[in-house]
Amino acid sequence: MRLMRVAGAAMAALVLIPTLAAPAAADTVGYTGLVRGSDGVPIVGACLALHTSATEVAAEFCTDATGRYTISGLPNDVGYKVRVHASGFRTVWWYDAPDHRNAETVWVPAYDLVERDVTLGVGAGTMKGRITDPNNAPAEATVTVRTADDSFSAQTDTWTLGDGRYEIGNLAPGQYQISIYSNFRGTQWFPQQEAREQATLVTVTDGGTVVADEQWLPLGVVEATVTDAVTGQPVLRPCVYVHSTPNGRQACGSNGTVRVDEVPAGWWEVTVSGGASYFPDESGRHVDVLRGQVVRADTELTPATAAVTTVLDAVTGAPVSGVCVRLVAPKWVGQSARMKSYCSGSDGRLEIGPFSGASTVQLYAYQARNPYVTPEKYYGAQWVTANGGSGDQREALTVQLLDQQTVTVPPIRMDPPGAISGVVRNAATGAVVSGICTYPYAFHPGQGNVFGANCSNSQGRYTISDLGPYRWPVEFAPTRNTGYAWQWSGDVADRFDATMTQVTVGGTATVDANLVAGGSVTGTVTRADGSPLPGGYAWTYNARTGDIASPSYVNIGSNGVFTVSGHRTQEVNLEYLSYTGESCWYAAEDGEVTAIDVTAGGTTTIAPTMTTTCGGHPDGVTATSGRRAGGPTAAPVPRPVSPR
Repeated sequence: MRLMRVAGAAMAALVLIPTLAAPAAADTVGYTGLVRGSDGVPIVGACLALHTSATEVAAEFCTDATGRYTISGLPNDVGYKVRVHASGFRTVWWYDAPDHRNAETVWVPAYDLVERDVTLGVGAGTMKGRITDPNNAPAEATVTVRTADDSFSAQTDTWTLGDGRYEIGNLAPGQYQISIYSNFRGTQWFPQQEAREQATLVTVTDGGTVVADEQWLPLGVVEATVTDAVTGQPVLRPCVYVHSTPNGRQACGSNGTVRVDEVPAGWWEVTVSGGASYFPDESGRHVDVLRGQVVRADTELTPATAAVTTVLDAVTGAPVSGVCVRLVAPKWVGQSARMKSYCSGSDGRLEIGPFSGASTVQLYAYQARNPYVTPEKYYGAQWVTANGGSGDQREALTVQLLDQQTVTVPPIRMDPPGAISGVVRNAATGAVVSGICTYPYAFHPGQGNVFGANCSNSQGRYTISDLGPYRWPVEFAPTRNTGYAWQWSGDVADRFDATMTQVTVGGTATVDANLVAGGSVTGTVTRADGSPLPGGYAWTYNARTGDIASPSYVNIGSNGVFTVSGHRTQEVNLEYLSYTGESCWYAAEDGEVTAIDVTAGGTTTIAPTMTTTCGGHPDGVTATSGRRAGGPTAAPVPRPVSPR
């Protein structure tokens, strides 16, 4: 006889299928099979309950006189866990699991009648215990019991019962191994073994309860003595990062000593650093960490070029976190939209580096904005001066960075912010112009614009927020496709001639602009001997200030022909930068770098007899592999990368 019980929350109804045993109809779909005892004898009246939760049963199907069951007539888009039970036998959750948690989720087949037999054993026992940490405090863990041949395994956890306790019942009598796992501590085998080969077999008997308490072994420790590779002196602020999984471990120390506690056992890569003053050791070295043991990771670090300072509130003198600085060369570089920055920590300490070589830089400081964090106080951007801030780069403190040395910069004192806003118009027609991005400093377009409020909207209005209460210039930097010239506040080409506007705390100053059509420089790039140069980019700079004078980064083909547009009337220097990094400057026949007159709305063609000079810059600045002294490879001044 085959029985089917259809149940809601309380399994209230019982439906009897005809008592005559019969094979499933040919068009029946679902599951069918025999339920047998461990001796192979079919079990009559064994039932398969289909659970939608640990307590809710959707339907129950029982075996007929031959021990056969058939599950059919249920939706095929619902997942079930199947509990198989019979009087005198151990309950099994399909397929060979002791409880609902470990049971397999199954879906009733939609088109086929799938054969699946079930075996029920006799007798059951329980395993339970308590997991503690090395200090005997309750600890969380996932507990797994499994047979030595891995034919059976089941899991439970300690957070269900709390207090570090676990329990798993309805286990078949036999021998099991126990492992515990946590994301932080990894895997350990009972009793307190690293490897499964050393795990003890625990015997579960029918009706018996085995208590298997386990204590986490202490995790490993990585210690390091970190010294200066040149002087042999201790590195003052050493840090060690252990690349353990699933979570890395890191610690910092002082005076050359650092200790990383509670490192999971394993073969882990380590990175040793010493702050901005040293190049980190990223050689890929590994340490073999064992529970309860200390492993050494002693390291020598190569000193680097660096600078350190402290960021303070200009009024209260309190340390300020989240203030960042960009390093800008006094001339021939400017700032790009996404230059690398260095930011202050919670104690206001700001480290700049590590770099190679020596250079001269100025610092542009600003408060980093995080959309998810509201600072206690807002601060305005500034050029860092010896005793405060300024909006004029010419007043900025000049910092000499020395090779393999760390210099100390005077504290950066931050003031509250104000803003500049205005309307951008076409000088000829008076019509407002949208999409013109503005900057309170010389902009370098090598890494793209930053679009947003600082760019003019459909009404031609822009706003530059978060400026310190100083006198500021504004640069208007149209993209090449607009046809307009770059210019500064006061409708001039030169930052040194720009109108400086006073920003007040909490106020918004007004600076409008009237744009004119840009002038172009065109010509052919060759070497001094007339031979062609490989492809690259053309850049123009204002001859007096050294600021980028136009959208620039114009591609130069293999024939060397170029046109750089977007200039207001001025004198410019022309740089060629190859794709491989070679830098050359337009020069007269005597080899001296030559300024080029360009007129707004006009075109200046370089005379065919004029050539270029490579390896030199205006003002005698030397170029190496396309990077100026003070460039990012030899020193920290970041030359923005041209788009390729």
